[in-house]
Amino acid sequence: MKVLAVGGTGFIGQHIVRELLAGGHDVTVLVRTPPTNLPAAVTVQLGDLTDLSEDRLDKIVAGHTGIVVASAAAVAAPRNVDITAFFHDTNVAPVVRLLAAGCRAQCDRAVILGSFYATLQREQPALRLAELSPYIASRIDQAERARAAVNAETSVAVLELPYVAGTTPGRQSPLEPMLHSMSIGNAGILAYPGTTAVVTVTQVAQAAVAALDRRVNGNYPLVTANLPWADLFTRLATAAGHPPKRIWKLRPSAIRLLIRREGIRQRRHGFTLGFDPTQWSNLHATTMVLDPDIARAELGVEPDDLTKALQNAASTSRATTEPS
Repeated sequence: MKVLAVGGTGFIGQHIVRELLAGGHDVTVLVRTPPTNLPAAVTVQLGDLTDLSEDRLDKIVAGHTGIVVASAAAVAAPRNVDITAFFHDTNVAPVVRLLAAGCRAQCDRAVILGSFYATLQREQPALRLAELSPYIASRIDQAERARAAVNAETSVAVLELPYVAGTTPGRQSPLEPMLHSMSIGNAGILAYPGTTAVVTVTQVAQAAVAALDRRVNGNYPLVTANLPWADLFTRLATAAGHPPKRIWKLRPSAIRLLIRREGIRQRRHGFTLGFDPTQWSNLHATTMVLDPDIARAELGVEPDDLTKALQNAASTSRATTEPS
């Protein structure tokens, strides 16, 4: 199978590309700049999905059977713009455009890396996630509009991802800045009082390739384990060589202060977060868990070593913070 991957040089995308190659597939990546971290067997197409002409996009997509959308989604918008329009133009419209081109090229399967906030909204509509947070609304809209852009013969699998653990050459672990922001020197850690889901980057890659191979259609939450935040941060800090002597579990009011502080920091850099602060703090004070049996049963995702993945994430953190 010939597969086109957008975001194939990113933290998760590199693992998907290598998993596809290991399965005997031909891989093309669409990137803005020439990559230096991909196997020689990968075909590279240069271009930005947001401004490629329709003719150029059609030529790139032509001949591919599958599409993988592994590009990172924006979680903050520039200040003084229509935030809803920005998230649509950044997170939704390019994906819709790509899948529409795939449909014209008779590509019959696609995989999109989505967000577990969509899972939470589907399972707990009373949370009103899409109504209050423009970023979450854009991820839900992304999946719905992508499916509307293709015909009935095209499968679209959306992998709904929580926090991802692991390591990728040249890329920062998504967990590293979170651990850094919650650490108090080397002695203690701040922790949210709730529970969250974590998945290894290896399992994400396995799921993406399985979804293409099986031509599955639907939403698939992925999770290796559901952990209390205190457990997750303790394991990360310990793997980074700084086992915490004390853990402070934050109250919802303190979490709101943290997210507001982050909002202030973003504004100083010219951005506005796509999350409602009160909603975000309430989520992190409660239970955000996923069912691991869904991906195992429908995608054949094999168990993975979360401890090793967290150690790898922590080693990336250590390499970027320790003096050389």
